Parts: sequence; C-alpha cells; structure tokens
Amino acid sequence: MSFLRRWLSSDYRAARTAEAAGNPEAAAQHYALAGDFEAAVRMHLARAARAGDRAAEIAALRDALHWAGEDPALRARASGALGRALLARALAEGVATARDHEKVREAAALLLAGGAHRDAGKALEQLGDFQGAAQAYSAGGLVELTEAALAADEQKHRSDHAARDAFADYELHLRLGRRDDARAALERCLELAPSRDRRRLLDDLLARLITSGKVELRPRAGGPGVVASCGPVVALGRDALCDLPLRAGGVSRRHAEIDIGDAPRFTARDAGSRNGTLLGGLPIAGAVPLVDRGTLELGEDCRIEFVVAGEPPVLALTVLNGLDRGRTLVAARPGERIDLAAHGLPCDLIFVEGRPWLGRGDGAFRLGDDVVAQGRAQLLAGDVITIDGAEIDVVA
Repeated sequence: MSFLRRWLSSDYRAARTAEAAGNPEAAAQHYALAGDFEAAVRMHLARAARAGDRAAEIAALRDALHWAGEDPALRARASGALGRALLARALAEGVATARDHEKVREAAALLLAGGAHRDAGKALEQLGDFQGAAQAYSAGGLVELTEAALAADEQKHRSDHAARDAFADYELHLRLGRRDDARAALERCLELAPSRDRRRLLDDLLARLITSGKVELRPRAGGPGVVASCGPVVALGRDALCDLPLRAGGVSRRHAEIDIGDAPRFTARDAGSRNGTLLGGLPIAGAVPLVDRGTLELGEDCRIEFVVAGEPPVLALTVLNGLDRGRTLVAARPGERIDLAAHGLPCDLIFVEGRPWLGRGDGAFRLGDDVVAQGRAQLLAGDVITIDGAEIDVVA
C-alpha cells in the first residue's frame, strides 16, 4: 500500500490512533483491515508481550502467525515467538503423556520455522528424539550439538534394545513361574527405559509376591482349602492374622502356638487363652511335644486333629468340628518338601526364603494359561493353578 493510500484509509488512521492510545489489539485489527499486515503482526506481538498469562500470550502469537501470511520474515518472527511460548507452557505442565509430546513437537516445528534451531533441538531432546534433535542442530550448522545428539541417539538405541530383551525375559520368567527372576528382569527393563505402564506391571508383581512363608491353596470346586506354612511359629486363634484362623466362640484371639524347631520338631503351648488348651484331654502346661497323631482342644468348642509324619517330619492340623470343619494347615521348616496329596491336592510345596514353590513330581500342571511341564513354579497371590482339570486359587 502506498503512503498516500494509507493516509486516505480510515482503518489505517484508526490503527495509528489505537496504537498511540496503547491498544494493540484494536490497532492490529485495523492494520489488518487496511492491508498493512506487517504492522498487524507487530501489534499482535506487542499484545503477546503485554499478556497477563500464558494462554493470552499464545492466543496473541497465533494471531500474529495468521496475519504473517506467506511473508518469510514475518512468519519466522511469529513462528519463533509462538514456539518458545508453547514450549515454555509444555515444560511447565510436564511432559508425560502422548498429548504432551504432541505439544512439544508442535513447539519444535515452530522453532525450526523461526530459525531457532538450538531451541528446537533441545525441545526434541526432551522427548528422547535425539535423531530429530540432530537434524535440527544440523540445519542450524551446530556441529558439536549435532554430534552429541547422534551419540545420544546411538546410546538410546542400545538401551532400547537391551530394554526389549529384558522385557522379553520378564514375560518368559513369568510364564515359567520364576517370579523373582521376572521381577529382576522388569526392574532392569525400567532402569534402561522408564515406562509408566511397565512400572504398573512391576508394582502389581511386587504386590502379589508371597514372602511371608504362608500360602493357601483353595479349590474352586468348593471344600476347605489347605494352608501351608514354614514359619517358626504356627499361631492358632480367632484373629484373622493367625496362621489357622478359627471361628469358634470359645477360642481366644491368639489361643495357642506351635513352635517348629529341631528336637522335638513340633511343640504346642497355650498362648494365654481364656479357656485353655488341651492335648489328649489334658490341659497343656508349658511346651508339650506333638508326636505321631492326637487331638488338640482349644476351649470347649474347637477340636483339632494333628498328625506328624514323613521324613523330614511334616505337621498337619485338621479342624474336626464347628464352622471351620475340614480346614487344614500343614507346616514344615523352610526348604522341606510338603506333600499335599493326603489333603486332596496332587502336588507339593517347598518354601524358599518365604516364597512358595509348587511342584508335581513328573506330572504337568497349568499356571494360568501356561503349562509347567517340569520343575517348580513360584506362586503369586491371585494365581490360578489347574491340576487334572481342577482349578485352585492361590491366596496369600
């Protein structure tokens, strides 16, 4: 537009008046109507500089980019300013989700269009896109930064490859029942390539690991489950935290205890109960060894049969009456085999560092959807074991 036509334009005069009055938004509108897009862009940039918050700044800069049209100089100026504002907002809000990554990529593209190659490269590095960062640095002639980004990209490639291998190891160990190995592989994977989804997998695995030296196998078809324990003490009582919780009215919260030692292997004692503990009809005073088989009475309402058998000896406790009739607990020392065949489960257990490992001699069983043809599987809370078509829940 010629100088004369500008002054003859009412919009141009209105724009000059608004600019002089300190109203860049109105000035930008009138400059645009007058066809002076360079001045319109300048006014929108002034709006951005005066904006009270980041959202208003970005809105003004988007207007500036719109009115820059195809003018290379104007577009570069507006693009660079908008890219810096978008990047600042993205970094302040955090870069975690896929949507966050899209925002940073938009900012990087605008910075490149504005000739801010260094800033664009740094933005892409925030995403771990070292290849893209290297291209941005190279376009700006930043040789040292280009080489550093390429080296980082090569290192990331190696780490990603190692992380994929570690995750494959995790999945394999999980299927085969080697859960501690699966945990170690997943931790290694996260060290190499942090991931929220894989962190959730690890948290779930850690929550399900059984390290207490106690587990219950509960048939889905019904009937009482079998509790297996390798702790130094087996607690009997009404408290849900006891190894063998009992619902009889005359049973104290922690009624009796059975110590597992060397010689004698199993000794029973009353734990200060209200109604006392009897062995073979006689009250227990102090620690009394449990040998062969017999009956423990917890008060008047609960009778428990005990059997000590095998080599090394294993203790089996079976509730004979009341609401818990048929409920069974078997106990041995850590590392000793606990045969569960006598209790309706054709398998056995061994506790290693408090972790239950289930085996079946030379027979196969299913761990979830996977077949364990030989060896043992480390059990997790929530596992489903299938033996000869019968499904068994694993309860911690």
